[in-house]
Amino acid sequence: MSVKKPTIVEKWQKKNKYGRPGTSLNYTKVAIHYTGQADVKGSATVSYFNNVVANGTKVNGRYIYASAHYVIDLDGTIYQLIPINEMCYATNSANSYAVGIEVATTGKDNHYTDATYRSMVQLCAWLCDRKGLNCKKDIIRHTDVVGRAYKLCPIYMVLNPKKYEQFKLDCYNLTKGKIKVNDIVNCTNGKGKVTQVPNTTTTKTKYLRVIKEINMHNAPNFNKDSVCGKLEVGTVLTIVKKIERTGTDMYLTKSGIYVTASSKYIEVFER
Repeated sequence: MSVKKPTIVEKWQKKNKYGRPGTSLNYTKVAIHYTGQADVKGSATVSYFNNVVANGTKVNGRYIYASAHYVIDLDGTIYQLIPINEMCYATNSANSYAVGIEVATTGKDNHYTDATYRSMVQLCAWLCDRKGLNCKKDIIRHTDVVGRAYKLCPIYMVLNPKKYEQFKLDCYNLTKGKIKVNDIVNCTNGKGKVTQVPNTTTTKTKYLRVIKEINMHNAPNFNKDSVCGKLEVGTVLTIVKKIERTGTDMYLTKSGIYVTASSKYIEVFER
């Protein structure tokens, strides 16, 4: 696995028929949700699932069946309520194949805090990575299962599909080792910035090796008065740049001397 498991606070829900039935789960999707009201702490959602729903509570005369495997708080804390090899009641018909993640939101548009977004990416990437899932295809929204007419969830990701695609891309890049957790930038906070994949291209250094004894010069010409010594066969020098001339080109070396660029006298290599 390339993604490190994020720090998780365990808040195990007791087994009960309303939220943790104990049904086995072998997940193939990771489903994200939102807790339903902005600026409400995720810890309150944990308490609701574990201390209210799990004990049996009715709304309009009907028992509520609801839970989640994880809840992510406004400060980025990740709570786990149910083992990921057991089913939760979060994603309707996808309960039988999806891990459910409830996420706290902030602001009128229900976006995510920087800490929350970073935890979302790391948790979803880790869940996909451990099962060999593709973040671009296997991270889903609740709405993808139930349809927009039923529920917009998570509402920010449904109403801002480009940000949703960026979120999945961040997860994907984390699983591929293209970015690190500290590279993750919250694309939902209104600042207009997104995670950038660092440029990991390494520039190789060029060297020349003398294959036939040559003169070295203190100026980029072959005049006798610029000769400042000779270089023996096997001498290796670091190339700074190539000097293009009429006739034979020259190399400026790190030691400050100029030598011919003719392949009759030197060979160039990189490392």
